[in-house]
Amino acid sequence: MGVPAMATVAVPAYNCASTILPALESIEASIAYLKALRGPLSLVEVVVVDDGSTDSTPDLVGEFALTRPHVKLLSQANKGPGAARNAAVLAGTAPVVMYLDGDDLIFPAHIAVCLDLLEAYPEAGFAKTGVRLDESVHPDWKIGIANSIVINCAVRREVHDFIGGFFEDAPFKALHAEDALYSALLMTFFTQVHSKLETVHHLVYPGNAFDRQRAKFTAPPQAGLEAMTSTEKEAEPEVMRIYEERRQALAAKPLEGTWFGPPVNQQGPRLILGD
Repeated sequence: MGVPAMATVAVPAYNCASTILPALESIEASIAYLKALRGPLSLVEVVVVDDGSTDSTPDLVGEFALTRPHVKLLSQANKGPGAARNAAVLAGTAPVVMYLDGDDLIFPAHIAVCLDLLEAYPEAGFAKTGVRLDESVHPDWKIGIANSIVINCAVRREVHDFIGGFFEDAPFKALHAEDALYSALLMTFFTQVHSKLETVHHLVYPGNAFDRQRAKFTAPPQAGLEAMTSTEKEAEPEVMRIYEERRQALAAKPLEGTWFGPPVNQQGPRLILGD
């Protein structure tokens, strides 16, 4: 029997041939950092889900994985990043799940910091870290971005399963709301441990999620909301209806699994500062 993985890094990838290898190399550097601290048996599995790319993304990942048995490539028809992340988590085995998009980076300390936080605070269902942003983001948006994205997040598998994973409904893809409302469910039902250390780099490339929302994030919140496209405005009511339906269903759901942390924050969201 092999040594079990400590963490699964789920990587959704769609037409990111120009950025996927730096993203994967950043994970490799973080794994090396972890092993230097904890020893060579500190294993991390990486699951990349190609979400119907039409460029060379799957070929590049496949070649990358040839010499790295801890890296797995799965392929599916284009369903959006939420569905791709869910597929990656399902294919993984580790008790802790982390995320990296195919066009972002993690810094070497990221995996170790996240594992340290969850081990130091067993009552926490998930951990979040600081985010480096290149783009000139309006100050009022910075905290919101860090709270809503998931590349700076490490989640206990039972917690991911409890909230039902990421939303895969079409309106969420149209609104680019999969990350934000996944994070909202985490914060609603579980305690967060947070480190202000910046361990991830959220980058801007032409056409990526951050770039598509550039007008919103560089303006004050109210003006940014007015910059929503007509498609996004049409999707928002249905997104909120589906979200609220799931939130209410989760309120009465028991937590199942091997982690015995508190399943529901009875007093509302709780934040532990881990540094």
